[in-house]
Amino acid sequence: MALSSFNLLKQQDWPAGALYMVATRMGNLGDITLRALHVLNAVDGIACEDARHSAALLQQFGIHKKCLALHEHNEMSDAQTVIQHLTNNERWAYILVDAGTSGVSDPGAKLVNEMQKVGFRVIPIAGASSVSSAISAPGSVMHESEGRFQFLGFWPNKSKERDTFIQDVLTNKQGVFF
Repeated sequence: MALSSFNLLKQQDWPAGALYMVATRMGNLGDITLRALHVLNAVDGIACEDARHSAALLQQFGIHKKCLALHEHNEMSDAQTVIQHLTNNERWAYILVDAGTSGVSDPGAKLVNEMQKVGFRVIPIAGASSVSSAISAPGSVMHESEGRFQFLGFWPNKSKERDTFIQDVLTNKQGVFF
């Protein structure tokens, strides 16, 4: 089964000069998708939130690519490095350190914005979704909200800001919040 899946992936169009936003596993190495592994093997380089930590993921699957650390502190400047690689008709991917989807409550949104401003394609590669997984199990909570929810990103770290955030959530009747 897996072999035929990889053959199907090889037949897909993987445009050069594009940035692939690759969602990685959600805490379990077994959650990474075949498509994510294929793209990570096919690209010329990988930008990642922390190259040291991402190396463990890549090494686990035998992926050996040049890596560029691109995180919230250098996202704007190193986006120019990725742009240069795409200008040379290369394919690049962006992944997070721990897991998840880049640009969603994590670095990556500025990178995507810079790519789109200069006209490069940004191609999302879906993965396991922690939000979808989380809302599939609470039962009565989702039933009472009629299946509606809002994703608000990470909660503030500072207690005063977090208290204000929680009060805003408690007074809102728009559905379940994560």
